[in-house]
Amino acid sequence: MHNASWSGISASFKAVYGLLNVLLAIRLLGAEAYGSLATLLAWFVLYLSLNSSIFTMLVVKLMALRQDERERSDVLLASVLLTSLSVVFILASAALVGMRASGTSGLGAGFGASAPDIPMLMAILVSTQIVTAYQSALLESSGRLDLAMKRQMVGPVVVLAALLFSFLSGESLTPAGYVGVLCLGAMTDLSLVWLVRRAVMPWTAAMMVTRGTFISLKAILRSGGQLQATSLMNMFIEPLNKLLLNHFLGGAAVSVYDLAMKVVWGIQNLFAAGMRIFLHMGSQEHEAVGSRFSFVIRIIGVPAILLHVIGALFLSVVAHHWLQLDAVVLLVFYAVATLSNLGMIFVTPLYVGLIGRGDLGFVFRTQAILAVTNILASFVFIPLLGVAGAAVGLFVATAYNATAILLRARHVLSRLVGLRAALWHSRFRYFAAAVLFAASISWGVSDAASWIILGVILVGSVAISVSDPALIDLIKRFTAGAGAERRHD
Repeated sequence: MHNASWSGISASFKAVYGLLNVLLAIRLLGAEAYGSLATLLAWFVLYLSLNSSIFTMLVVKLMALRQDERERSDVLLASVLLTSLSVVFILASAALVGMRASGTSGLGAGFGASAPDIPMLMAILVSTQIVTAYQSALLESSGRLDLAMKRQMVGPVVVLAALLFSFLSGESLTPAGYVGVLCLGAMTDLSLVWLVRRAVMPWTAAMMVTRGTFISLKAILRSGGQLQATSLMNMFIEPLNKLLLNHFLGGAAVSVYDLAMKVVWGIQNLFAAGMRIFLHMGSQEHEAVGSRFSFVIRIIGVPAILLHVIGALFLSVVAHHWLQLDAVVLLVFYAVATLSNLGMIFVTPLYVGLIGRGDLGFVFRTQAILAVTNILASFVFIPLLGVAGAAVGLFVATAYNATAILLRARHVLSRLVGLRAALWHSRFRYFAAAVLFAASISWGVSDAASWIILGVILVGSVAISVSDPALIDLIKRFTAGAGAERRHD
């Protein structure tokens, strides 16, 4: 419970600061230049995502080997080799390729004289984040995911402070300077996570490569690679969408897409971070997943919708009063993307549970279908519908994906005890939250000038939130646990 809560808090914190950073970056660089920069950065972030499954399976293996020091040492050393090779590969690739990749797609045109420096800076950024993710995985395997999450809440503040200084002082910011600021924030996170990992989990592995090291290396690559293949095409979707939008509509359309998706992914990551505990339940207590899933849906269902309401209000204010973006395009895209996002949020506990259960064959099939459907739809609908077309394919694919995961979980994990009762119990609150979401979209599509309507939506959201006894009980339990931890420390 403590790990899940701090994981969610950290994800929401980073999402908020990430949004503020994007708003300042677009203002400082311009929508066109930022869109081109975000398109190129998306491909580097794709490489970062390729390592995530390796670290997920590393956590699973280390937790299973808590009593076997010899094999645990082999796994630790194998993970060091994998992380080092991953870092060396991205740095070497950036040094060899330089600006050729961006130049061939026309992305480097707006970068100016700093264009040759950007790929290497992005490679340094991604390398730092890879090592941070590795250190976080070690902390999570020791049962202290909360410490890893807390220490990664400083980097976004550093980035925001640097951008604010540039904005308030009137200093110009180049695209290379912006990526350099991101590197500074990432290095801050790495330093703090490394220090706490060193204190909580001192290195115990023998620095000697043996036959067992290569066996562990092969096992991590096999399981992590299978899981990675599951999500590979999905991770390809966002950079592909940005490339298509940049090609057909220009960098400004990418800025609209990136801003809206920052809100969407931020909300999804908030819940997904807390649901990571189902990774352990799937492998150790899968018979209890059904009842706990029903409890989670009762807790997060309505708040998930209300967070999208707040996101719509935020985007409306930004579009009309900060960046002067096309509010209709932005909010129509956001409305469709919200439907997809809610579907994925609701099935995330079951999806993580299936991974923990080892049902990777099914997960691969469903994710492959989702990715292919989404990619084909993007090629068809982005030229026809513009930015909104990028959300249509995601909605269609997610509808299939969520249904398939729900049916599979009922068969593999356990019966979803109490789910129907939980949904029926909250039916009026779901309806009220849906009405508020529709009102927030309508308010933004208009001129977002009626502050009375804004006040009504905000008051309604607060009223629905405080009327849920289960959510209030959850908050009390977390605050009580945090107070007990402070007294213990």
